[in-house]
Amino acid sequence: MIESLTGVAPTWQLLFAILIGAMAVSLLVGQWIAFALGTVGTLLIFAAKGALGISAIGSIVWNTGNSYILIAIPLFLLMGELILRSGVSLYFYRGVGVLLERLPGGLYHANIGACALFAAICGSSVATAATIGTVAIPELLRRGYDRTLLFGSIAAGGTLGILIPPSIPMILYGALVSESVPKLFMAGMIPGVALALVFSIYIAIRSLANARLAPRLQERSPRRDLREAIHVVPVVVLLGIVLGGIYAGIFTPTEGAAVGVAGAFAMAAIYRRLSVAVIREAVIMTVRTTGMVMLIVVSAQILSAALTFTGVSRGVSEWIYSIGLSKWTFFLALVVLYIVLGCFVEGIAMIYITLPVLYPAVQRFGFDPIWFGVVLVILIELGQIHPPMGINLFTIQAIAPDSEFSEMVIGALPFVFLILAMVGVLCLVPSMALWLPSLM
Repeated sequence: MIESLTGVAPTWQLLFAILIGAMAVSLLVGQWIAFALGTVGTLLIFAAKGALGISAIGSIVWNTGNSYILIAIPLFLLMGELILRSGVSLYFYRGVGVLLERLPGGLYHANIGACALFAAICGSSVATAATIGTVAIPELLRRGYDRTLLFGSIAAGGTLGILIPPSIPMILYGALVSESVPKLFMAGMIPGVALALVFSIYIAIRSLANARLAPRLQERSPRRDLREAIHVVPVVVLLGIVLGGIYAGIFTPTEGAAVGVAGAFAMAAIYRRLSVAVIREAVIMTVRTTGMVMLIVVSAQILSAALTFTGVSRGVSEWIYSIGLSKWTFFLALVVLYIVLGCFVEGIAMIYITLPVLYPAVQRFGFDPIWFGVVLVILIELGQIHPPMGINLFTIQAIAPDSEFSEMVIGALPFVFLILAMVGVLCLVPSMALWLPSLM
């Protein structure tokens, strides 16, 4: 379109300026992320090729929505929703609490442990924080646990939902950059478990330094403890079947998600909590979340195709490489960029806004795509627990409406630094993420 008006083909610099300007205006006026991505992508295609380029959008939408790997997203969401809506998560949390509450810090560790295990059958950070928070917050407040550390432990534990497999952002990242989703799942396993342990160590140190943060352990019957602890077994078995099958190559992530849904139905039936109302609520929430995610994915693919089609991605990559940044200076700039974006943009949108432009540069600097996928997910975790976006913080405040948002922020802040420390560890020891995938 610009060429037809001026007689000169638009440069990638001009198109990139249009991208930045249009995206800034869209977000400032409060447009939904999905519509902002799609609108800006369409504008770029129209600016470069006019009405003829618009005709390609239908093919982009069809090819994106027809992706087999993306079917795993609603299935993993449904698996988590069934366990939540059926009340099985309550039994599960109590079982984890029995196993971990004797550690310094008591049931704070149950928050971290339950989030880590539930993350492995859910794939969503918000769903993990909401599920465990709904069960844990009323109980721990009743027992007199410190409010800020309680809220911080659930917010931070919830972030494990997108790192410990299965992970919805990892599925989307793999689909976008054409990387193996099973390898991404396995790459997130050790960092996810390590991060959960780091959270628990921090909680133990805080609790030993200040005994008032956690009340004394209540007297319990060993027989009752055993009855409650046994409820952890079904979730662990389901986790082992799903992830073990994917790792062993018995089934794909999509097939594994389907097996997980069948297991969640069976679990709810065994606990006699399976009903029409439970299924209806689980399906409705799954459809809502899937609709939101897929709208972002389709819109972002329009933008991604526009950036590739117009040469903006290649131009930005070559420019970044030409200014002489070292590999790790470029990486540090990426970390800062994602921290800033996390203040304003939701995690899935961050992936699709940045990767079409920056991923060619990531490849050119020689970063392993599997390793970078894990680091990217960890950086997205940061955005889940620091303000002003901090979607996990808002989720927890909704569960505890009498709380102040400042309590959430104060409680989560130490965990922000622990997550950043994990990024540093992965830079020093990349094999932490790459060892398990190398065995597949």
